[in-house]
Amino acid sequence: MPNPLKKASRNAPGKYYVDRTLCTMCQVCVSMGEGYFEIDWDEETAYVTSQPDGKFGEMAVREAMLSCPENAIGDDGDKVEQKRRELDE
Repeated sequence: MPNPLKKASRNAPGKYYVDRTLCTMCQVCVSMGEGYFEIDWDEETAYVTSQPDGKFGEMAVREAMLSCPENAIGDDGDKVEQKRRELDE
């Protein structure tokens, strides 16, 4: 299970992230979620380059997440939205 405390350092802020300790750089996410994932060869991990901003982007990232053989892609969507609501109060 991906751990949000172990996010790749270059991960774009937002609900999706790659756990750098689980990623094996297989590049499944890069091919499935094209435009949303890249490989950081220095840190030896994939990372989320940008968070999806629409229905099709969301579908691509979810498909990459479900296809990841190491289950290294996490989704903290509920936590992010909850924190946003708390800050708005």
